[in-house]
Amino acid sequence: MLALLFLLACTSDKPAPRPVPVDVLSKDSMAYFLSQVHVIDAAMRHRDVRKENLQVYAKRGFIEYFDTAQVSRAKFVRSLEFWGADFEEMSEIYDLAMERLSTETARLKTEDLKKKDEVQEAN
Repeated sequence: MLALLFLLACTSDKPAPRPVPVDVLSKDSMAYFLSQVHVIDAAMRHRDVRKENLQVYAKRGFIEYFDTAQVSRAKFVRSLEFWGADFEEMSEIYDLAMERLSTETARLKTEDLKKKDEVQEAN
């Protein structure tokens, strides 16, 4: 009886993962595309883009991104709906996306500092 209680206490209450349909992006892919969509969205909202009426071009770039990424907008939207139905899974995906964005930001800042150092050394 004690062994049974011990086994029951050790089991996880976490439900089994949902099966992911074949027409839905994986968590890693979804995080990647979500991070890229945020970058494109930020570019569209940038004050210079708005000031110079470049939003039409930015929106076209947003639409064309899915073509160049070889994923359809429909598949992205289906994936967003699927993963969005589970708060915990979507939070995990967003965490991955934000981690990617933070890593990319750090890389770009490092490159910018190196370029500035090279310019200073050249002068």
